[in-house]
Amino acid sequence: MQDLRLNTPEFWEQLSKAKCDDSINKKCLKPETWDKAAATYDDLEKCKDYQAQVTEIINILQQKGALDKENVIADVACGTGTYAVRMAPFAKKVVCIDISSGMLEKLREKRERFSMSNIDIIQADWQNYEPREQFDMVFSSMTPLLRNTDNLKKMIAASRRFLGIVTWAGVRRNSLLSELSLEILGEEINQKGQDITLTFNYLYSLGLAPNLTFFTGCWEKVRPVESQAKNLIWRLEMVRPLSDEEKARVRAKVRDLATPDGMVSSVSAVRTCFMFIDKNQNKEAVSCP
Repeated sequence: MQDLRLNTPEFWEQLSKAKCDDSINKKCLKPETWDKAAATYDDLEKCKDYQAQVTEIINILQQKGALDKENVIADVACGTGTYAVRMAPFAKKVVCIDISSGMLEKLREKRERFSMSNIDIIQADWQNYEPREQFDMVFSSMTPLLRNTDNLKKMIAASRRFLGIVTWAGVRRNSLLSELSLEILGEEINQKGQDITLTFNYLYSLGLAPNLTFFTGCWEKVRPVESQAKNLIWRLEMVRPLSDEEKARVRAKVRDLATPDGMVSSVSAVRTCFMFIDKNQNKEAVSCP
């Protein structure tokens, strides 16, 4: 990498390969990892700061013309469909792709509940999936797939015009998780996940110029004791499996924090970024009469 310049795609491709070799990243790409999280994944939708972010991103997509009744959209690593169900009323079709059967089952429930016949669901690993068509927009939010420039390259190729990416932007702190990771793992867990740095710079090195919108807030998840403990154990086991004794320590800690009605709050301070690309505007920006 020493002989490569920062403004070349090759630099970011090589850096991406190093990040993708990380054991936590590999675990994050397994379907069973997300199957375990599916039951409580939508708890975040009750958080006002998160709701505000999702609403603003949908508004931007409408203003930019990415959401249109003639547009077919791919939602890559769609999860339970937080964005998909909000995009569907404004699109011709939303094709939702995810590796986790647990996540997609939650999405199927939403599709039925809201009678959204224009949501197609595909269980597949984007890394191996070959799209049969180009989409008017490819959208992807908060997924470890964004660490891999090969995945980004495929997203760009699959997009006829628009690309929308939501990712972390340098801040993700949860004091309860930090305390538990220090106590049990002996080190503070890396909470940042995939970050804007690699994704933005890779897109920029390809001659694209993403529009950036930053969001800051506190994401609070209020859950019953056992549900909150299971989620924290899930996060800690991204690093290594916990023993029964260690899991018991997590549950004891969570019980100590419970309110009289048996609920426990877990709050993360976050900064995220929405990157939006209109390929047509990028072409116009470098065209002279």
